[in-house]
Amino acid sequence: MKIILYEPGHHKNLHAIKMMCKSMLIDLEITTNYDRVLINDYDILIANSTYIPPEKIPENIKIIYGPQHWVFPKGSIVGKLNTEYSKRCVYNCLSEWIINLYLEMVPSLKVPLVSFPFAVDTDFFKPDTTQEKIIDCIIYVKRREIHTINTVLSILNSKGLSYSIFTYGQYSENDYIKTLHKSKFMISIDAHESQGFALEEAMSMNVPLLVLDARSMYYEKGDGVNSTYEYLKPKNLFCTSVPYWSDECGIKIIDTDNQTISTSIDTMVLNYKNYNPRQYILDTLSPEVCMKRILNYFYPVV
Repeated sequence: MKIILYEPGHHKNLHAIKMMCKSMLIDLEITTNYDRVLINDYDILIANSTYIPPEKIPENIKIIYGPQHWVFPKGSIVGKLNTEYSKRCVYNCLSEWIINLYLEMVPSLKVPLVSFPFAVDTDFFKPDTTQEKIIDCIIYVKRREIHTINTVLSILNSKGLSYSIFTYGQYSENDYIKTLHKSKFMISIDAHESQGFALEEAMSMNVPLLVLDARSMYYEKGDGVNSTYEYLKPKNLFCTSVPYWSDECGIKIIDTDNQTISTSIDTMVLNYKNYNPRQYILDTLSPEVCMKRILNYFYPVV
């Protein structure tokens, strides 16, 4: 089997696709040459960010569009579901809440919407049991309101707990990994995530999460105060900060009142050793599992 990746896209996605193909001994070719994808000598086309009309691609080739075409659906792929396209084409939304979001924004797309998450590098992001957990928690912050962040810090300070803050786009991955090794648990103060590599990588290192979940995209506040998507009200824009999650990963809360946060932190301090987020990642987002998810969709076992 052979897959062609047209336009590499995000470096994390690219690395994941390479791992996924390697795990199943699938030949992967990466190209930016449009004429190359028109040749009938491969099985699956992944078109990360460009819509190529299915008519241009040999009819036996499966096509995965996305996930980097847009924030909200637009362009030629929007329209009534095409039954012929549906036999071999999909748009990868990465997670279920994105599917629901897109269907709130447009009546339909010409191809089915699916969730094909990219794999987490579980060999690289893994626990180091030789490291002493000398930090109570690591805090991951991404585009949430300043008030919520300050509330969490105030509660941690009142309890005398140690912490280290990592803000999206302002840290090195190496420092992040070093701190995760030394931290008992993570507090995530994050807006919406289509997949959430940073959180999944923490879970892969078996660091449990206390997630202050976002209920809608209106929770995203790039400046810490104003909602990025306020202009789209009254749409729902329902979302989550952790699209891949189970109870073995930690605690997820919606209400961000002081009492709920405080009680949840106390629970994490007492029980952080009882969670097993790495097993969830291995079962759900390891390279082979993610590749099999795609293959089983296009080539179901009878």
